[in-house]
Amino acid sequence: MTRRLIKNATIVSVDPAIGVVHGGDILIDADRIVEVARGIGADNAETTDASDFIVLPGFVNAHIHTWEFPLRGIGADWVSKRDYHGNMHRNMAMHFQAQDVRVANLLGALNQINHGTTTIFDWCHVVRDSEMTDAAIDGLEESGIRAVFARGTVKPPVVEGHTPYYEIPFPREEIHRLRTGRLASDEGLVTLAMAILGPDQATYEICRQDIRLARDYGLVNSAHTWARKGQRRLEDGMWRLAKEGLLGPDHNIAHGNCLEDDELKMVLDAGCTVSATSLSEMFNSERVAMLGRLLKFGAMPSLGTDCDPYFNSSMLSVTRHAFQHQREIDNRLLHEQGRWPPVKSQHATQTRDALEWATLGGAKMLRMERRIGSITPGKQADLVMINARGMNVFPALPGGDPVHAIVLYADSADVDTVMIAGKIVKEGGRLRFPQARLAELQEQLLASRLRIMREGNYVYSPAPRGPRP
Repeated sequence: MTRRLIKNATIVSVDPAIGVVHGGDILIDADRIVEVARGIGADNAETTDASDFIVLPGFVNAHIHTWEFPLRGIGADWVSKRDYHGNMHRNMAMHFQAQDVRVANLLGALNQINHGTTTIFDWCHVVRDSEMTDAAIDGLEESGIRAVFARGTVKPPVVEGHTPYYEIPFPREEIHRLRTGRLASDEGLVTLAMAILGPDQATYEICRQDIRLARDYGLVNSAHTWARKGQRRLEDGMWRLAKEGLLGPDHNIAHGNCLEDDELKMVLDAGCTVSATSLSEMFNSERVAMLGRLLKFGAMPSLGTDCDPYFNSSMLSVTRHAFQHQREIDNRLLHEQGRWPPVKSQHATQTRDALEWATLGGAKMLRMERRIGSITPGKQADLVMINARGMNVFPALPGGDPVHAIVLYADSADVDTVMIAGKIVKEGGRLRFPQARLAELQEQLLASRLRIMREGNYVYSPAPRGPRP
């Protein structure tokens, strides 16, 4: 088994018992972190001098639709969730085939690795059958990423005389097949979850059946919870689920922007987690990202990139935006309260908070905090090395705050090395994935993209400039 020793690094552990270690070492045995300290000696270990590097836990992308990777660059002028659903779910998603999903998930996952993400919660709501499901998993497995595959269901146009998707139960046979087959274990690199409709989109009986199905198989279930009162399919859906004991730590709320305070307190008291996707929520939500409101109730957010048609799905970008977004809200509240300019201690949101949301927060949401999310002995060796000599970061170290350097300076070009379960998947700024295979996949994906857009009759045209609000 391979033993590795990373020496002389600036270690940002995201473990409160370890903190930041300057000039520190990390000993790795096979897929596990063995020791974090200064001056570690290890015989027969491959040694890396990391004097010019910041080492941090891999980012955990807590909400991404990896299958949307082929459709980048078309969503900037979509002005509402209506546009997104009309273009994506009711149109182009219906033209995806198994091979399209496989190549999308493979290249989308490689893109995540390139940005320093080691774990994704792949919210896969494009699959229609077992062939597409298996193809999606094939793509994730070939990439080498750690992924929780959240098997979802399609949302086709509602046709008169046919049962609408929001009245169709989740396919139990698919969950049974996966949970007793290739995704039976919770210890592999790719594991299983369920992406359900939830009370924003489904009838109550469907919500109840789906959550019970997830519990029957011991799975996290996640639902988009986005709509404000008056727009939800079930106004009292969350309250009814809570009363029936169906909300708990196994239920994840994606977005949650429009939950009222009493609803938010109720779901958090039940133990539910919330994943914020601040960049996409800025695009087409009427309320701010669910960050500070969670913190007020003592809950930890997790962060996700969400939709590639809008922007590059980099967790470095999302983490930076989430921090700056919440800091802006903090500043405005302090001003309204007559406490401006603030003293340093009044700033509730710090860069350390944002990095924690993007790493340990995601691990907790996935119920994987004992395995990933921090550089802690006994956990999996999911690590990222940031080049502190890169022009984006230099000369923030030495003498500066390495967390500040990560959150507000580092970019994907500075991600030198990525390790997942002790295996190096990016090194020297380049993916270790075979380059000839990568070029082949890119051609496949381009052909897939063009065919899907052609079959969906999608032609990009910029939206007319409207009046200023």
